[in-house]
Amino acid sequence: MKSTVLKILAFSGVIVSCSPAHTLFVKNNTKERIEFFVELKEKAPIGDLLICKELVPDEKLDHKPFMEYSKEGKCYQQKITAINKTSYKFNLPENYTVNIVPNSSVYPFGNIYYYIGDKKCFINVENGTECRQKVNKLPSLVSITEILE
Repeated sequence: MKSTVLKILAFSGVIVSCSPAHTLFVKNNTKERIEFFVELKEKAPIGDLLICKELVPDEKLDHKPFMEYSKEGKCYQQKITAINKTSYKFNLPENYTVNIVPNSSVYPFGNIYYYIGDKKCFINVENGTECRQKVNKLPSLVSITEILE
């Protein structure tokens, strides 16, 4: 009985530790820098953002190809500005792509948004005509939102 319980606990630990992380990319296809606000569901250690020049093609937006893009010298690390324990903000230059962090759970984000005038536009959500976005969910746990002009 004791060994069965231990096996079940060990197996459930493997399942939890192997749960895939959701990866979220945002592309700024406008002619101006956009300030983004990221609210997390819970406190998470946040390091730097990886921001890459040019709008990385959707088919290349996955962990490994994005890192290869970085190795080519087309990316830079940007420190984030913490607002509180569960949120931060950053600026995304025009025609750049960012990998929103953290990528540590199935979907760790509460809200991710930016403003167009007084309108709050949410990432990965249908927002209406003022917030021109194209949302693409790849077959894996990868989502891409492109901010359009």
